[in-house]
Amino acid sequence: MSTINFTFEDLCAFFTKHPSRLMVGMIATDNEAPQDVHSPHIVIKENGVVRREYNGFSEINGDISLDVYPKSQPLTHYIPRSPRDKRQSFNTVVDFEKQLYPENTFKADAKRCRARLHFNNGELYTCAHAINAVFADSKTHAPHSKVPTIATKAGLDVALPRDGYAVLHFNNDTEDFVFKGGRNYQVEVINRAEAVDFNHFRFFYNIVSPKPRQRVIPISAQGVGANVRLGDWACLVGAFGKSDYELSGAKKR
Repeated sequence: MSTINFTFEDLCAFFTKHPSRLMVGMIATDNEAPQDVHSPHIVIKENGVVRREYNGFSEINGDISLDVYPKSQPLTHYIPRSPRDKRQSFNTVVDFEKQLYPENTFKADAKRCRARLHFNNGELYTCAHAINAVFADSKTHAPHSKVPTIATKAGLDVALPRDGYAVLHFNNDTEDFVFKGGRNYQVEVINRAEAVDFNHFRFFYNIVSPKPRQRVIPISAQGVGANVRLGDWACLVGAFGKSDYELSGAKKR
């Protein structure tokens, strides 16, 4: 049994309502200043050697799905063995609906994510974190809440049967990629802008309706051995645990 190790960074929205499947949306910010425009990048490596790269929303758009043949282990959430475990619970990803706005009735519209990656298999976890995060009003910076630990990077390990294979299907004109059984792969999924800014957390509200009266963003957190402040840290990943989404459409032949 081999593994496809996915990692997700920056402006990625995790739709986690259904325990048996996952959708990761990549948000576009075309109308922002050039340094704030996010662009997706997918790098596929086999044992550290780059085998394929996909760049920009021209290639990475619409519904994209990972299909494993024969069927692999169903989607699960990793349970860490200790606080020192390199992999931690996915619950450390900030959830807009369950954590920041538990009483709000807004929904996230998955179709507003220009690219949507669908998964039915794998073990979901987080692998990079910050501590003592302070969330505040985006305009006044009046404190809203404190979060002891927040994830800055998430991972998904998909088991690949030795005699099987998996296909990353693009429901557009982009060429699919075939993962072969018996080989280990690393897939980096990034939606990054030139500027690295806490303020980019506000772009998650682009897919939310109706907009909450108060928009909350992180304004400070403590990284590994150093304090990080507004304007000098990476964009976060975020989750929507109550909003639904459509399944991936019919695959091209």
